[in-house]
Amino acid sequence: MNKLKQYLSLPIGLSMIFFVAGSAFGQKSSEAKNANENAAANANAANIHTVDARQSGEWNVGINPTKNTVQLANTTSNPLPVKVVESGARRPFQTRISLNVESGGGLASGFLQIPAGKRFVIENVSAIARTPVGLRMDINYFTYFDDDFDGIADINDITFHRFVLTEQGTFNNQATATANHKVLVFAEEQIGQGHYQIGVRVTLSGPNTANAQGQITFSGYLEDLPPQL
Repeated sequence: MNKLKQYLSLPIGLSMIFFVAGSAFGQKSSEAKNANENAAANANAANIHTVDARQSGEWNVGINPTKNTVQLANTTSNPLPVKVVESGARRPFQTRISLNVESGGGLASGFLQIPAGKRFVIENVSAIARTPVGLRMDINYFTYFDDDFDGIADINDITFHRFVLTEQGTFNNQATATANHKVLVFAEEQIGQGHYQIGVRVTLSGPNTANAQGQITFSGYLEDLPPQL
């Protein structure tokens, strides 16, 4: 009978031992796991900004320069700001000429020099004509531009331009007329091996009996000519 009691009590005792041991083992495993997670978190926090790049030699990110482009958003509601940067080859330029008609004569002419190797882009022209009362003056000018880009100046490369003069009245016994025009005229200093100027001419409606003068002003900018052929 005593042996039976001892036999029955044996499983119960073993169960208690295993339960206590299992609890202790589970507690230690949980503590170890938490310790490992904390250590890993600390290591990650310490190295959060570190990139371990281990490639040697030339880098290649797979961009094809003939096909891949960068496009910037540019809309009417959110336009992309830009800045114009001058190259230094373009600068403002203006020049003036005065032509006096000799007494008894009917016209006078002259030339305006364009700086060497430049194209004078004329954007504004103005003029004043002073003549004896009863006479009127016609003013025109001509320029050279290589229209066909053949490097040869011919009659087709000459362009004539005329002023529309408006009478202003009589001042100091002289009839006065003026003009002021917004224009876009190209005047080249060189075409091929030839060098050219701006030609200007004033013509009276009759023989000059006193003082007669025309003054013309050109304003715009200079730019470099392309290489000559």
